[in-house]
Amino acid sequence: MDKVWLIAGNTFRESIRDRILYVIAFFAAVMMVSSLALGWISIGDQLQVVQDFSLAILSFFGALMAVFVGTGLIYKEIDKRTIYTILSKPVRRWQFVLGKYFGLLSVLGLAMFGMLIASMAFVLYAAYTAQHSPVPDWTMRVEWGWYAVAVVLIFFELVVVVALAMLFSSVASPILSAVFTFTAYLLGQVSATVSYMFTQFIPQERGAAAATGESLTGFVSSAYFLVKPFSEFIFYALPDLQHFQLRNQVTLGPAPTWQQVGLAMLYGVGYASAVMLLTVLIFDRKRF
Repeated sequence: MDKVWLIAGNTFRESIRDRILYVIAFFAAVMMVSSLALGWISIGDQLQVVQDFSLAILSFFGALMAVFVGTGLIYKEIDKRTIYTILSKPVRRWQFVLGKYFGLLSVLGLAMFGMLIASMAFVLYAAYTAQHSPVPDWTMRVEWGWYAVAVVLIFFELVVVVALAMLFSSVASPILSAVFTFTAYLLGQVSATVSYMFTQFIPQERGAAAATGESLTGFVSSAYFLVKPFSEFIFYALPDLQHFQLRNQVTLGPAPTWQQVGLAMLYGVGYASAVMLLTVLIFDRKRF
């Protein structure tokens, strides 16, 4: 594993200089500032709005970092032909892939820590300025422990997203890899909801709907039989990223259980491990 950590260190130093990270971090900071304005004009509790919006920003912009940096890691080595030099040394391909993966995760971990500190500052300010709060002590208006747990789960979400970025980058160009990865991220946010909607919908047969004159119901039923296989594929093949989203429970309650947190972490590690195994197998059979 020494070679894996050596490649991870080189990847960290290379990725930390990527300007796209700082551009994304800048826009994330701008959005956090706007969350304060959104809290001021909202009808509900300003503090809840700022907390929820801050956690959403961490998830979204963290995924953007994973997509834009992760999808180009392997491609850059192939395009610059530096991969020939690396693989000519006593370095196995799986060590190269895992080194890239852990190197990018370390960069994202550092970026997430920085955004966590910034978001906590904005949430603390919102707690200080919150009016009509049932908690008189403004320092106790935020469950900081659960807020930190929510951020940790967002990082585990990025563990899955980076693994997908590495998988797609091993079979496609950076642009297509970015499109595939970000699409998987967006679909993963709603896959469980879409699957639940399909399980609750009871379609009618086309003939029965036509006999009752319910043309709209017949159309929806026909579309159901066409879309249902696609929704099942999304649910079972793509990651269910809703496991990592505890924003509502952190801001509105009730607080999540430690069993939920542990199962979410276990799910993230298991899914990422399966994806990385597939990536290693594909990369091992790739000809340069």
